[in-house]
Amino acid sequence: MYLDIVKFITIFLVVWGHVVQQTSNVSCWPVQEDSVMRLIYTMHMPLFMGLCGYFFYFSIQKWSSVHTYVIRKLPSRLAGLIIPMISFGLIKIACDVFWSTPIPHTTLPFLRYWYYSTMGIWFLGDVAVNTVIVLLALYFCKGHFKHDWKYFALFAPLSIVPYVSYRNPHMYFFFAAGYCLPAYVKSDFRYFIKYWKWGLVLFVASYIAFSNMPWPPEDFWYDYHHQSILQLVVNDSLKISLGVTGSYLALIFLYKLLPYMKETPLYHLAAKEGQYTLDIYLIQIIVIEKLLGPFYKQLVSQSDINWINEYGLIVKVVSTLVLAAILLGIVMGISRLCHKKQYVSKILFWKS
Repeated sequence: MYLDIVKFITIFLVVWGHVVQQTSNVSCWPVQEDSVMRLIYTMHMPLFMGLCGYFFYFSIQKWSSVHTYVIRKLPSRLAGLIIPMISFGLIKIACDVFWSTPIPHTTLPFLRYWYYSTMGIWFLGDVAVNTVIVLLALYFCKGHFKHDWKYFALFAPLSIVPYVSYRNPHMYFFFAAGYCLPAYVKSDFRYFIKYWKWGLVLFVASYIAFSNMPWPPEDFWYDYHHQSILQLVVNDSLKISLGVTGSYLALIFLYKLLPYMKETPLYHLAAKEGQYTLDIYLIQIIVIEKLLGPFYKQLVSQSDINWINEYGLIVKVVSTLVLAAILLGIVMGISRLCHKKQYVSKILFWKS
């Protein structure tokens, strides 16, 4: 239940990050230059990916061997990730048509544009890719980290192959780390809480360094077209440091906070909805990226006022936070409606 709540808090951060992204200053490019978005993005996607790896370990443990899992479970797992990408890729195109959005690659056939739209749902694609990479490594593992770590490292380069990894190689690190924690670390989580001060110092130092590099951060994946090898190494090293320390500090904060929330409605809501985070992730792409974003940009264009960014940082943080909470409630309502109809749930999320 605790991890379901962590997943729910993480998906809220995803929603908040996307609200900030879609309402950021038009002149702010890359959008990661937005200080609020940059802070959120340093930890929430690494934590989300790490949780996927963590639960993947327990999924494999239900089967007698890795080979049995590959034969009997892997096809349905990949289908449960890829088919929703395809379905929501089509919904994204429908939204573009609704807003009369200029479509890139207009000279390309519709199927290819559908492919680009599907690829834009990168998180599920990365989970699918990282699942396969970890399974390849596990064929050579013997259950001892001193022996196994080199195989996780050996297959890591597969995560940087263009059009395979969705340009997020550091996400493989978090997925593999999430898998390795329950597989190899036997110490209770409480044992590591005492190191929080070191984690905080490292996070702040990494964040300051990442925010003040002599080149722009570009994006939260690698950009080999515009960055040198040195820039890529520095960028991804800082991203990993931020992701690890940020996730660690977030888990400690929630661990300390949750006992005080046990009797609240929010606690029970988070425990329930935390089981549907990937569904919420998909729906919020449509609601925030494809509906809120264009609507807000039209509003700004017509009024000449960027309402959320016009009145300072505090107003920006509070307004986007409140808007994110409202939109998350709407998204959860849509999710419940979708799951009431079996055929809708099957087509959109590949669930019965």
